[in-house]
Amino acid sequence: MRLVLALPVAIVFVIGLMALDVPVAEFFRDTGLAGPIDRATFLRWPGEYRLTVVCALLLWIFHAQSWRSAGFMLLTGLAGFLNGVLKWVSGRSRPFKWGEAWEWDFFRNGYDGLFSPRDLSFASGHTTQAFAWAAGMTIAYPRFRTLFYTLATLTAFQRVGSTDHYLTDAVAAAVIGVVTVRLLFRILSKVVPPAREAPVTDDGQNYEFPRAELFAMNDPAAPYLSLVIPCYNEQENVPTLLSRVESSLNTLGKPFEVILIDDGSTDQTPQMLNEAKSRLPWLRVVRMQKNAGQSAGFEAGFAVARGQMIATIDADLQNDPEEVPRLAKMLDERPDVDMITGWRKDRQDTNFRRWQSRQANRIRNWISQDDINDSACSLKVYRAHTLKGLKLFNGAHRFFPALVKMRGFKVIETPVKHSARFAGTAKYGFRNRAFRAFVDLLGVRWMKMRYLRYDARESDVHEGVSGNSTRRVGQREVD
Repeated sequence: MRLVLALPVAIVFVIGLMALDVPVAEFFRDTGLAGPIDRATFLRWPGEYRLTVVCALLLWIFHAQSWRSAGFMLLTGLAGFLNGVLKWVSGRSRPFKWGEAWEWDFFRNGYDGLFSPRDLSFASGHTTQAFAWAAGMTIAYPRFRTLFYTLATLTAFQRVGSTDHYLTDAVAAAVIGVVTVRLLFRILSKVVPPAREAPVTDDGQNYEFPRAELFAMNDPAAPYLSLVIPCYNEQENVPTLLSRVESSLNTLGKPFEVILIDDGSTDQTPQMLNEAKSRLPWLRVVRMQKNAGQSAGFEAGFAVARGQMIATIDADLQNDPEEVPRLAKMLDERPDVDMITGWRKDRQDTNFRRWQSRQANRIRNWISQDDINDSACSLKVYRAHTLKGLKLFNGAHRFFPALVKMRGFKVIETPVKHSARFAGTAKYGFRNRAFRAFVDLLGVRWMKMRYLRYDARESDVHEGVSGNSTRRVGQREVD
């Protein structure tokens, strides 16, 4: 019914606009405005596909290197293809060809193809791409929709005011651009799976990261320590890892749990973990439905950890499991400290990798100002409350000390042992360690600059007299 009602309204609207096409074009010609408007080429920039490519690159950077956002932005160029088809079908001359004004030559002879519009007018290619760009950017950043559509409208105005296009050319182009992008978004939302899926525990249940209910402060029977270890295709390391972890954590003399995060392994790691869990009461296994990265693995482990303290190490045995009890006891003896991070002073890596890490740490310290020598060392111990409400992102594992300090907690560093990889191969190459880390670092710097810092206190008032006692209701003071 809506379509039946909308169709005649649309037809009347289009006919009415077409009646204005020639008068509007003649107005800009006769008043002399067409020349200056034509020279204002900067108004056409939103309609240039080059801007769409640049925005796609920026979306890739600021959306955690997600090809989904960038790829979708590039696909908005399909609106321009549809516009080319329409130009070929309509064959309408441009307004500045006054001898052929309002002339339509359907399936125009001599037209060079869909990507060679030459002197054809209906619809405006720049306006189509400008509104497609605006629709795509609005999906990514809806709060700026007014800005995006204003810029696209200025492009449409420039195309009409320069007498390169009729008014209906611009209106039709705007509709084509917006409708095409919205349809693309609708279709892709149905056929493309989510970028990250919920982890699955060994009993097949999905977790949705209910942190507040799972942390030790809410569980009187919580173990003393939870050790979180993400692993991906580590079948050669798993037996030795479990053996060394058990022998080292037994020295604590207190209850502990080990949470191994299987990050979508494709080797025998899942089977080995299932077998180990059947005989090790302290072992818990969380399986990611597909490989989601180290940061996602840590987040999944933090979500289900019940310990009063939470420790992390890598599964490749370059972090010495025997160091975990030492750091846990050190944290226990320092009530003023909330997190201890390891510092691999004597790294057992290739010369290139050591050099790369030194440069990366210098740049990171300069930009993030976290005053940590080795932020990427996975050997860390936290008080459980420091992780409550910590929001992670892809690559966050490289900046845990900065993220924790940003929230007002105290972080110290201690030298730890570092060994050559026991078996298997490294899962991160130069591109992963360098370019992505730098992009993430800029994001952390922005977060620190914009993070809310305040100290709010509630006064204790009785019988109309203000007392001196106060109760802090805001966050902790930043060191």
